[in-house]
Amino acid sequence: MSELNRERGFTLAAVLHDLNQACRYATHLIALRDGRIVAEGAPKEIVTPELIEAVYGLRCMIIDDPVAHTPLVVPLGRR
Repeated sequence: MSELNRERGFTLAAVLHDLNQACRYATHLIALRDGRIVAEGAPKEIVTPELIEAVYGLRCMIIDDPVAHTPLVVPLGRR
């Protein structure tokens, strides 16, 4: 998919519920809560512990993925 975007200029949209997969492969994320956009932008800009708790009710820490160098969500438990 990245190749289609790079080489042909195609815009691709995907719905992913795995946050770490979304951070690894997407260049732009849109976070929704109750059908409303609560954040959008590059993964490194918007994926924060505060956003994850607000959207999913999940306490977490965000570390740098050692392979992809993208945000990696590490769950700490529900509030």
